[in-house]
Amino acid sequence: MPNQAAQPQAGFANAQACQQAAFANGQPLQPGQNVKFINGQAVVVPAQPSAFATTFKNYWTWLLNAWRRPADMTDYGKHNGWLNYVFLSLFTGLAFFAILSAMARKVVSSVVSTTNALSNLFGSYGTDSYSSSISSHTSSISFGAFFASILAAFLFIFAFILAGFVTRKAIFRDPETTFLNSFDRFGRLTSLTLPILLVTILLGAIGLVGFPLFLFYVIYFLFAIANLFTIVPVTTAWKADKFYQMILAALLNGVILSILFAIVFTIMSSFMVGFLF
Repeated sequence: MPNQAAQPQAGFANAQACQQAAFANGQPLQPGQNVKFINGQAVVVPAQPSAFATTFKNYWTWLLNAWRRPADMTDYGKHNGWLNYVFLSLFTGLAFFAILSAMARKVVSSVVSTTNALSNLFGSYGTDSYSSSISSHTSSISFGAFFASILAAFLFIFAFILAGFVTRKAIFRDPETTFLNSFDRFGRLTSLTLPILLVTILLGAIGLVGFPLFLFYVIYFLFAIANLFTIVPVTTAWKADKFYQMILAALLNGVILSILFAIVFTIMSSFMVGFLF
């Protein structure tokens, strides 16, 4: 009985100590803060950063380092390569969709203005319904175009990563190359494309076509350079001449890219057929 009576008092004392520690500086406990008892004293433990915040902090450090030294393979966390692949694919798909949308708007605007001019000359018989059908058809494929652009971008970038990984393992037999760090390697080499993609998306969103297309060609050029850097001969135990290694690497890399690019082209061509017809 005495022990049972002491327990509520101890609990009350602990709660009171926690309250005193929490309001020691006139401030309540912040979200994520805890109170620990050290040598019988209640101490407020600072809030720990969430896993989400830590992941993005590590990614930002990784990205800044990648902009300074793209070829450096310093490990800043196992999630950076995957996270960058998602961002790079999304931005690439959005940039492509923004350019397509701007081009579609210009085409529709040109067709509508032409039909309006014809209706002014020969009457509006059938031209109003034709213009409205074009506008409704264009709006109805917007989601399909968006989905196709994002999916094609994910496959497009994955093609480079997979081709680089297979080439380094099959031809150069690089023991340091893994499937996971292949994402990290290609992400670092193409990190400069992220700000260019953002500019491309913004310019395409306001209806520009020419300059965003030029930026998109620059992005593809950087992708090609990154892919070429990936298959540069590395130190290997294979005794074949490095020139022949490079030829085999280029052939294998080209075959893999051709197969995966054919899939991407099929996806985008199906969208274009739906757009035109």
